[in-house]
Amino acid sequence: MGIVTEYFTRNPCYKKGQTIQVKGLMLHSIGCPQPNPRVFVNLWNKESYNNACVHGFIGENETIIALPCMEQPGKAMRGWHGGGKSNNTHLGFEMCEPSCIKYTGGANFTCSDRTAAVAYVEKVTANAVELFAQLCAFHNLNPKVDIISHAEGHALGIASNHGDPDHLWAQLDMDYNMDTFRADVAARMKGGNGEVTQEQFDKLMADWLARQAQEEPADWSEAERKWAEENGIIYGDGSGRKMYKAFATREHMIVFLCRLAEKLGLVK
Repeated sequence: MGIVTEYFTRNPCYKKGQTIQVKGLMLHSIGCPQPNPRVFVNLWNKESYNNACVHGFIGENETIIALPCMEQPGKAMRGWHGGGKSNNTHLGFEMCEPSCIKYTGGANFTCSDRTAAVAYVEKVTANAVELFAQLCAFHNLNPKVDIISHAEGHALGIASNHGDPDHLWAQLDMDYNMDTFRADVAARMKGGNGEVTQEQFDKLMADWLARQAQEEPADWSEAERKWAEENGIIYGDGSGRKMYKAFATREHMIVFLCRLAEKLGLVK
């Protein structure tokens, strides 16, 4: 599964910029037959879309992170996803749904190709397990108690009245539910000794570093950045990206210092 960061910077929720202390994770599904998370990037990342904004969409082949939620452990941008108090405590992610279902009212739907629908939902659910395992590890959450569905959130009195994603598994007659999901997340987090494996940690760190590198630099460094670029201290990568928020290795520092020394005439 590929995880990409494309913050919905034009959405009013992002612009409001409120933050929360992360107490849990809420799993949603979109409630319409749309398997492509890219559709929601185009629809939701607009100034006019002021009624919702989740932390991300989970598709068959990629997951799109829409709001900052893995920059600082325990903290994240507040989303508009649960329709209640859960917005103040939980991160919310939408699983996309197969194109071969048709909603007939509320959370009820018919399905023209159950085999294809189940295959799609199995892949998206597996991607959700992977994502939630990373989020639990990053925010120090217990997957067995800190993960709920939108339906469970309503039952707890902290979310609006929706049946997702439980209805998706149930109506496709899949032998799966939120208890199974939580158990799968817990199992994904564990290695042979009950801890996060080195491979899992490396992937978490690599994903975080990649997202960090794409962050925009702060306004207070604008003048210094401009000087460094104009004087050949900073070139960026082959695509012209400067990646000011990326971490610098000793190799990077040596190159920067040599360029500065050349600029000052200290070396040739």
